[in-house]
Amino acid sequence: MQIKINRNYIWSNILVDQLAECGVKYACISPGSRSTPLTYSISQNSKIKTFVHVDERSSGFFALGLAKKSNTPVIVITTSGTATAELYPAVIEAYQNRVPLIVCTADRPSYLRNTGANQTINQDNIYKNHIRFFYDTGLPDLTLKSIKKFKGSLIKAFDIASRTDKGPVHFNLQFEKPLEPDSFTDSLEEKLLVETLAEEYSVNIKCKTNNQTKANINTLISSLRKSDFGLITIGAGNFDRSFFRLINEYSLKFSLPVFADATSGLRFNKDDFPNLITNYDSFLRSDNFIKKFHLKYIIHFGRPLTSPRFEKLTAKKSVKVFIANKFGDFRFNKAINFIIDQNESALLEKLSAEKLTWDTGPFLYIIKDIDLMLERLKNKILFDTKKINEVQIISEVLNSIPPNSSVMVGNSVPIRDLDLLTSSLKKDITIYQNRGASGIDGVISTASGISSLSKTPMYLIIGDQSFYHDINSLLTIRKLKIPLLIVLINNNCGAIFKFLPIAKHKNILDRYFLTPTNLDFSKIVQAFGIDYREIKTRQELINHLKVSAVRKQPAVFEIKTNSDSSLSLRNKYWKMAELTIDNYLRKYEV
Repeated sequence: MQIKINRNYIWSNILVDQLAECGVKYACISPGSRSTPLTYSISQNSKIKTFVHVDERSSGFFALGLAKKSNTPVIVITTSGTATAELYPAVIEAYQNRVPLIVCTADRPSYLRNTGANQTINQDNIYKNHIRFFYDTGLPDLTLKSIKKFKGSLIKAFDIASRTDKGPVHFNLQFEKPLEPDSFTDSLEEKLLVETLAEEYSVNIKCKTNNQTKANINTLISSLRKSDFGLITIGAGNFDRSFFRLINEYSLKFSLPVFADATSGLRFNKDDFPNLITNYDSFLRSDNFIKKFHLKYIIHFGRPLTSPRFEKLTAKKSVKVFIANKFGDFRFNKAINFIIDQNESALLEKLSAEKLTWDTGPFLYIIKDIDLMLERLKNKILFDTKKINEVQIISEVLNSIPPNSSVMVGNSVPIRDLDLLTSSLKKDITIYQNRGASGIDGVISTASGISSLSKTPMYLIIGDQSFYHDINSLLTIRKLKIPLLIVLINNNCGAIFKFLPIAKHKNILDRYFLTPTNLDFSKIVQAFGIDYREIKTRQELINHLKVSAVRKQPAVFEIKTNSDSSLSLRNKYWKMAELTIDNYLRKYEV
């Protein structure tokens, strides 16, 4: 029997149904005419939960948050034209941070490119520098050969995005009018169409391999056997508790200190980690410390550490740096030659099988002594006050929120304060970040995506510049009733530049780098229909955080700070920390 069909919808159904079968559970959609077939098809699939966003840029980052939380690929649908470009910041972050997105951009037919046709740009591989896989489907072709190729590409893309080369993939789908579901383009034999669509397809996918990995592991084992002057460093990564336990066992067996970036999650864990060092940035500010301890090797897991001073160690020719992660990523120093693209836990198990052939030296104990001294100094200088100041806000939030909470931390000053100033807590807290490209855009949207899937309290700590950049995402929070609590640190200027060498040139700094908005955020937040509170004391912050965890409603807590007094307090601590380290080294003749 002949039936009338719209080939755009058959094509879109193939995409949606195949990705749902692969395991996609979530999709973000922004309205648009050319993407009508995709939007309609996905609305009819009960396996995929959809989130609708007015703004494509916010939609991309919201999808990023969904993917971070679920650890599964998330579909993002946009119409043609500049809407596709709006997704680029989120695509870049996903690429740099290996977050799985399936970007589906609707397009006009290729014959309209470069003709001046309305809402038509060249979308062919538009994200080519930051994408793991690209496929331009061309116009829908319902032949068996084309459908087989299309389904195969979908299976391949899902596998790449989720497993073999994790990150964003891109489908560009061309559609001719008519775009509405009740308009028809073809008449086909129903039985033939059903049989064609029902065929199953499989794809052989090979993982990338690094032939040098085995040799690099042997070099690492050789370093283990020769010297006790080693170090474990851990940056941000999608690590689980079993990995942390292996790190603990390994560090104890070989008496190695562990420098754990706050974004790694290791600091906020109810288990004990005797060799965990949190104040390492202060160590690395001391040139005497760098000179006294001649490291032989570093084993690094995850993304680069937040501390810029870490490069002092990795840049030394005498130090072998081994970067270990599944994909062999994050070679943050061009001098690093030892890349191990292997599952981190599997590598630790292999290394732990090695036997000690040397006596444990004093290296670890000296570092632990200094770390404890710096912890006491930090508490005395930075936190021993009833007044609220910028440097203590993040620590206060982490101490006050309930166990099993999630916290997203914005870039610029907040992420640095998280790493440089927070101590370890015997409390399970999941830390999220957008440190792939470290941009200040899309932070609220990302946190909103995470929060929308969270069953436990979710918090965002963000500066005023990042808040301003993504303020339109408050509409999504209100509309979807997302119980995200935002702690807004407002120093009204973009104070990160006061920490940099350009600060010596005050006229240039004030005019071109400091960007005060002078906005009344209370009125803006309330205009979106979200609860707002200005916090003025430590106790007030603690009280409101405890209440918010129970209320489960979106809210913004604004804390107004003075960047100059904050900078003065930081400098006082850094100076005293360096002096403390140098005195210790001198006293014990290290």
